[in-house]
Amino acid sequence: MRNYLHRLGNDLLHVIAPALCPACDAPLTQSERSYCNACRASLEPAPFPREIYVEIAGYFPGDELALAAIGSLYAFEPRGPVQRLVHALKYRGCYEVGIEMGRELGRALTMFREFESFDIVVPVPLHTARRRERGYNQAEAIARGIAGTRSGVAVEQALTRRQHTVSQTTLGAESRRNNMLRAFAAAGDHVRGLTVLLCDDVCTTGATLNACAERLLACGARKVLAATIAKDLPGSQQPDLDAMLGAAWG
Repeated sequence: MRNYLHRLGNDLLHVIAPALCPACDAPLTQSERSYCNACRASLEPAPFPREIYVEIAGYFPGDELALAAIGSLYAFEPRGPVQRLVHALKYRGCYEVGIEMGRELGRALTMFREFESFDIVVPVPLHTARRRERGYNQAEAIARGIAGTRSGVAVEQALTRRQHTVSQTTLGAESRRNNMLRAFAAAGDHVRGLTVLLCDDVCTTGATLNACAERLLACGARKVLAATIAKDLPGSQQPDLDAMLGAAWG
């Protein structure tokens, strides 16, 4: 009886105030989770992990790339549905969007041998000031979604952010690397001897992910992989997300 009443209450709530897709504002049906099926179908897949890795390696001279593999779910298109979903996750409190996209990412990673096995999922951390302002770290939502697709894999808060760096979206590759120097610290021995999957929302040049990977390896991680919801394609001009937010939300 309790389950029946709970389902009835959810049905009534959906009729009175249906949830909207954060990418297109269409009402979600009861079978749709977090964003609508039409938007899912319109999302362009990211390049294969090997292609992403080769591109990112080009931004790092010599052997400075600390990541062993990089995978993404979707191609990032400015002002497209992926950007709207990432905005909703980061700035509109849509935490469940991150979990759902994390699940999708976790399932996609199983198709590539680079991601056959990892021990823990580590989200890229936010500075405490930004986390306080936002109320949560969007990378944690993604991490929880990914971990939910792998038996025995947990989310570990193994990194902290020591510096409140400026937005990366308007910087070139070299400036991004310099911006990330000394920005992160690894906490304790949580990663010693483990293969770590590091996750975040969008990858452009990989500077943030690589800085995190360096810290994890310095603390004894065996190998660091990386996965993001979206990959900004070479040659595209990604807008300054924070500036766009200010214009859109005041």
